[in-house]
Amino acid sequence: MEIMDKQQVTLSRIQFIADVSQAAQCSASEFLIAMSLISDLASQVLPNNDYQEIFYPADEPPPC
Repeated sequence: MEIMDKQQVTLSRIQFIADVSQAAQCSASEFLIAMSLISDLASQVLPNNDYQEIFYPADEPPPC
C-alpha cells in the first residue's frame, strides 16, 4: 500500500471514530478514550506531526 493510500485510510478511520463518538451518547471517559485513539492514529500517520498537511489558513488556497 502506498504512503498516501495508508494516510487516507487512517484519516478515514479517524473521521469515523470522531463521527461515532459525537453521535453516540458516550460518557466523558469514553469520549476521552476516543480522542486518545484519534491522537494515536494521527501521530502514526502524520510524519513529524506536520498537521499542515491537513490544516491550512482559510484565506490561502489548499496546498497541492
